[in-house]
Amino acid sequence: MSNRGSMSRIFSPEWFSIALGTLALSIVLDKFAEFFSFKPLIYLGTIFLILGCFFLLVIAFLVARRAVNLSSVIREDWNDLNKISFMAVLPLSVLIFNVSLVGYFPHIVKQIYLFSTYNYFIDFLAILFISLFLGYKLYTKELAIGEITYALLIPPVALSTTTLLGVTLLPFLSKGLDQLIYFQIILGLGIALFLFIFLGSLALASHAKDIKTLESSPVIIIPMGVASIIVINILVLSKLNSIFIIPASIAITTSMVLWGFELWNFGTALLVSIAKVPQMRPSISVWAYTFPLAIFSISSLQLAPILFGLNYVYPSYLLYGISIAAAIGLFAAWIYSSVFTVVFLSRIHKRLKG
Repeated sequence: MSNRGSMSRIFSPEWFSIALGTLALSIVLDKFAEFFSFKPLIYLGTIFLILGCFFLLVIAFLVARRAVNLSSVIREDWNDLNKISFMAVLPLSVLIFNVSLVGYFPHIVKQIYLFSTYNYFIDFLAILFISLFLGYKLYTKELAIGEITYALLIPPVALSTTTLLGVTLLPFLSKGLDQLIYFQIILGLGIALFLFIFLGSLALASHAKDIKTLESSPVIIIPMGVASIIVINILVLSKLNSIFIIPASIAITTSMVLWGFELWNFGTALLVSIAKVPQMRPSISVWAYTFPLAIFSISSLQLAPILFGLNYVYPSYLLYGISIAAAIGLFAAWIYSSVFTVVFLSRIHKRLKG
């Protein structure tokens, strides 16, 4: 195989994590700029929005070129549980881009809401198909030792993340369409919740028993992303005007229970990272940190004022602090992952030239 073919082979669906991590950072900056009324964060977030869009287009081109130049990888990808899971990152990245676009340019919502609505339903259906196909392969293929990883949680996380765009569109939709979005929020939440329990348990056993590689250590943070997005969904459902509504007291209690698990997983992932990541060879697996940290920061930021409004002052301060710490960690993870990726690509290039 030529050097060009070898270089093309590395650009598999996992690379969409770079675009997703960058766009996730953009959304966090938007939320903090709005919450703290700090305008410089809007300018910084807009830069990351543009950068994330650029990465998304470039990586989509590279992944598509890989499929054209090496047609055999298409069958290989669709027979690999982890690569199937990472395919959901593409529609998720497009959706997050749309959410971030609306966040930074709210005055254009009326002009682009039709495009955003089509985008919402296409992304939802694409992620749903990927999650269904993942379930089919999970039940029908012969699994290799260590093939069950936390990456399998990406499709259900992506499916429930569609809530972020759906809620933005609700004021502009007709009665039938808004009901469909209410329905899809419940559907995505149900899939995410139970796949988190079932696949998460399998992945935990697999990581503890069979997977001990340094490169796999970053993905143990993914369950935090699942719990965080479920928190956001529950809080959204408690405020929607639909038949699918969760009473405020139940929503707050359930959200805090899940947030407690987020905090535990964050601490565990931090300890594992301190122990293992410095020993890792450069790879793109470190991008696994970015999206879960972003969602954790957002869920903490949404819960904090609710507790404050209920006179739980000190717990609310704790959540504010953790939200800021997670955002700082996200920024540090983005820089670290970017450097790791550049080093990884330069080493691959030198090896192929040699």
